[in-house]
Amino acid sequence: MKKFFLLLLAPLLMSSQCESDDSPVFRTEYYIQNSTSIDLILITKDAGEISIESRSSQFMAVSTDLNSFVPPSKNIAFDEVRLYKEETGGNKTISYEQMPIVDQLWSFDEISSYDAEYRLVITNELLK
Repeated sequence: MKKFFLLLLAPLLMSSQCESDDSPVFRTEYYIQNSTSIDLILITKDAGEISIESRSSQFMAVSTDLNSFVPPSKNIAFDEVRLYKEETGGNKTISYEQMPIVDQLWSFDEISSYDAEYRLVITNELLK
């Protein structure tokens, strides 16, 4: 009797399984890599002051799109990059500025078919 019940139940279970018709979404992340010998500060409207220590990397934002990866100049999360250094006495001075965003200054890495990252590498030579 159990086998008969399972035979009747199997088509019902199989018919209730549905495949997702959702299209894949392209996900693009943006990072700033501080390859300098000093700590830098990123100031944003939403997050405030973000410290980027020397020789470290900081996540900035993520964009999603149904058609392709989003280059830095086309994302809606930020439209400029201003990095500051803190002087003695606590004053902050601009050390790096990218306004407007220039895509060629960012390196691109496709992680998988639908995941990628753009990375802005800041070196001592780029600092003011």
